[in-house]
Amino acid sequence: MKEININNFDFLRVVFAFTVALAHLIELSEVEIFQAYKDLFNTRLAIDGFFVISGFLIAKSYANSSNIKSYIYKRIKRIVPAYLFVILFCALFFCFISTKSFGDYFLNIQFWKYLLANLTFQNYIEPCLPGVFEGNSMCVVNGALWTIKIEEAFYLLIPVFYWITKSKKNKIHGYGIIVYLVSIIYFNYFVYIDMYRIAKQLPGALAFFMTGIVLYKNFDFFIKWKHYFIIPCLLIFITEHYVFNTHILKPFAYGFMVFYIAYNFKWLNHFGKYGDITYGVYIYHFPIIQVFVYFGLFDSYNPLLVSVILLFLVIVLATFSWHFLELYFLSEGRKERQRKLLSS
Repeated sequence: MKEININNFDFLRVVFAFTVALAHLIELSEVEIFQAYKDLFNTRLAIDGFFVISGFLIAKSYANSSNIKSYIYKRIKRIVPAYLFVILFCALFFCFISTKSFGDYFLNIQFWKYLLANLTFQNYIEPCLPGVFEGNSMCVVNGALWTIKIEEAFYLLIPVFYWITKSKKNKIHGYGIIVYLVSIIYFNYFVYIDMYRIAKQLPGALAFFMTGIVLYKNFDFFIKWKHYFIIPCLLIFITEHYVFNTHILKPFAYGFMVFYIAYNFKWLNHFGKYGDITYGVYIYHFPIIQVFVYFGLFDSYNPLLVSVILLFLVIVLATFSWHFLELYFLSEGRKERQRKLLSS
């Protein structure tokens, strides 16, 4: 597994993050000329790609941790600081664009409900702040954060998964197949009864996460045979996604496609040389778009120019967040890897 750390995951995560950001820009701005491009940015595939990568990298992180406490601590330090920042910043400073007075804003039960729900990763309970974005197409402050609770659940499930496969002496592949099948059944059932919002949640997303784990646990095998697997996986994905609109083997097929891109095209290996801005792009873009819509910038100025400025602002904020907030909390080993990338 010596090749495992030489990959294009940084590139893929940037692609997935900007896919989500651009899809939300098109949706929230409601600019007519943008709507023709809506289908080009598939947020579902981008998020599923994130889940595959998470399964792979989190399994790797757990395997390389000295104990569960160390593993959990690393996960908290990677996710929580920037997450807390965006929640608290929006809660405190969006009082200036609220239709409520300062007193009515901070004493409103919705404000405290928003804080409690979002700080505990339960964004769906209260996604809006009092009097904020009432004139926008939706009042949601940060609609991208719903996946964070799934990521957190993934982190907690990994130790349980490893414990079961070890203590019961089950083969990891057999247990992985069971989890995969349960996930597929759950997803398809809720899609069948027209409850997609439920289908896409944790059990339904587990098939992608489990695919990432299986790819990590069998890294040498899949690297050796990757050129033989890619064509069948492409055909399965195209058939299920574009022809029959089914969800059976697609999670594994799509997961292997992500894996294949990650371990080919070596010229993309050092894409994260100047920092991992992916997380920042993902968690900051939504409220920034909402602010631009609130001030009517897409209506008052050239929407293409406004979009370029908006995306530039997202990149700048994500870059500052990585270097001055996120990186500060990471382990010395992770900081050292970043320094080596920068000097390469």
